[in-house]
Amino acid sequence: MNEKKRRIQALLAALALSACAAYGVNQATGSSTRTVYAQGEYVEQLSGVSSPFADVAQVVMPCVVGVSNRANTYSIVSGQTELVEQATGSGVVITTQGHVVTNYHVVEGANDVQVLWQGQYLQAEIIGVDELTDLAVLRVTEDVTLPAVRMGQANEVRVGDWAIVIGNPLGSQLADTVTVGVVSAVDREIDSSTIVKMLQTDAAINSGNSGGGMFNTRGELIGIPSLKFSSSGSRSEASIEGIAMAIPMDVVQPVVESLIQYGKVTRPKLGISVLTLRGSEEPTDGMIPAGVYVSTVSEGSPAQKAGIRADDIILKVDGRRVLRHTDLTGLIAGKRAGETVTLTICRIPGLSELTVRDAVPRGEIIETTVTLEVPEEKEAS
Repeated sequence: MNEKKRRIQALLAALALSACAAYGVNQATGSSTRTVYAQGEYVEQLSGVSSPFADVAQVVMPCVVGVSNRANTYSIVSGQTELVEQATGSGVVITTQGHVVTNYHVVEGANDVQVLWQGQYLQAEIIGVDELTDLAVLRVTEDVTLPAVRMGQANEVRVGDWAIVIGNPLGSQLADTVTVGVVSAVDREIDSSTIVKMLQTDAAINSGNSGGGMFNTRGELIGIPSLKFSSSGSRSEASIEGIAMAIPMDVVQPVVESLIQYGKVTRPKLGISVLTLRGSEEPTDGMIPAGVYVSTVSEGSPAQKAGIRADDIILKVDGRRVLRHTDLTGLIAGKRAGETVTLTICRIPGLSELTVRDAVPRGEIIETTVTLEVPEEKEAS
């Protein structure tokens, strides 16, 4: 063997020894522990870590169903009216009696509803809907026992918590899809037409996810996915990614309970029209405080009986600070007829007549107790 060949063999042997050291070969058993080089030292690579998402999915996936909205449609081919699927969404089983919560917009206009559970379609009926919160409750009418989900507590949800979304994006073809993100924000106010303050998440929510479940890592239901923000991608519009909304459980639970018990949601009213007023956090001289501005007061309403006037600014409900109209409506919606609430209001003389150049006079702070009533339903003519 010439000198050059001996040097090559020696080099290969040295490399083999280095490889054994790097991979920690056990000469007795032949097993090895892979290591990686980091920060100047060899460290043991992390072995497989059990995923909390997999555990949650395994437990709660049987509680999530697809929802098929079918409507009567005239067929030119057959010359008959047929039931045709016009929309699909998702739902969550909330009782072992077969009650399923979903979004109102998923079942809107339905003549027939079915739920897709474990690969089979089951007939269901609509128990009640609430357009204001975009919620609906169905009940499976077939003789089958469905597992019910565990409800979470809204006040325990924090920004940064894991958010696990399960539903049927794009219908049955992608049934039982799991996506993961975090709770990006709580108490998101979307528009002035709803009392709902949303949970924001960056977990992927697509068409068909509506009405499904958003869960924490304990497998508890913390929200019902309802909408997402998207863009067309044109240069004239902002590029939007990872912004989706879910209805929190402090909104879902009382609505669901009312729909199951009564088939509808009856909410007590103050009898006022309101707007969110941006201003100073606390009442001060020369500043208009932030709160809920009363634009009108209905004749004979509980608010009028309690002495509330147009131009009043509601600051607190039962001692809790309210800065937006949804703070007020959300607190009142959780009450029952006959209950009383104490409103703290700021009354600024001539508020509606003030201009930007006028000095703001000091407001009077007033507390008044209001007995809530449910408005009488007008009979259809």
